Amino acid sequence: MKSRIIVSFIFLTVATSLMLYPVVAKGQAVEDGLIGYWTFDKKHTDINAGEALDQIGNEHPGEIKGRPKIVEGKVNEALRFNGKEDYIVMGDVTEGQDLTYAMWIKVEKLPGGPKVIIWDDNPNGGGDAWLQLNADGTVETQRGGDGFGVFSSKSPVKAGEWTHITYVADGKNDIKTLYLNGEPDGDQGGKITTRTGISHVVVAVGHDRNAFIKPWYFEGDIDELAIYLRALTPQEVKKNYKESMAVDFSGKLAMTWGSIKSK
Repeated sequence: MKSRIIVSFIFLTVATSLMLYPVVAKGQAVEDGLIGYWTFDKKHTDINAGEALDQIGNEHPGEIKGRPKIVEGKVNEALRFNGKEDYIVMGDVTEGQDLTYAMWIKVEKLPGGPKVIIWDDNPNGGGDAWLQLNADGTVETQRGGDGFGVFSSKSPVKAGEWTHITYVADGKNDIKTLYLNGEPDGDQGGKITTRTGISHVVVAVGHDRNAFIKPWYFEGDIDELAIYLRALTPQEVKKNYKESMAVDFSGKLAMTWGSIKSK
């Protein structure tokens, strides 16, 4: 009888612990084609040194311009950009005609006009392309002349909420697709112009070259920026959204997925 009571007590204790402190299941991340991953976590970001570390071997450390703030993010910490002078240059990251951008963004209020989230730039002039947040909350791709297309998401970003944005350029199948929160939300046919040898990525815009971009600086938070040199499948995009990325490095790439905070 006594042993039965003890076993029952242990069972109840374990059950209660699991309810209060549930175990987070982890699965394998999408590593294939991942060329750059910037968490913007405090331990990977040094505002004073002007550097946001790339977690894929730090081959593309982000050069921070201005003074973005480290704030609570969707996963650990994020960076908050002031809409005036804050941005990050990732260097020569993208190439070819197949690529994927993925990131979380949050704005406290929708902008009065277009604000550039990520800019893929030809530093020699021309060949620029970008994703922008519009005043109505839709996300739009620019520009048609560079093959990135001019099309918008059907659904708007909601102020005060984290939104997962993914842009997939699938050159093999001649289509570009925008995803919001893991679901396809707009697309256009065609290939992007190859980025090989001409391109570097500017996040939260910021542009040293063109004065007309100054009013388009992004104001808000960005977290977990990932760039792939291939087109992610719809299933992979959804997995990124559902689980997001929690990275643990021990000498080489060892990526796991962890659950994201509910906001």
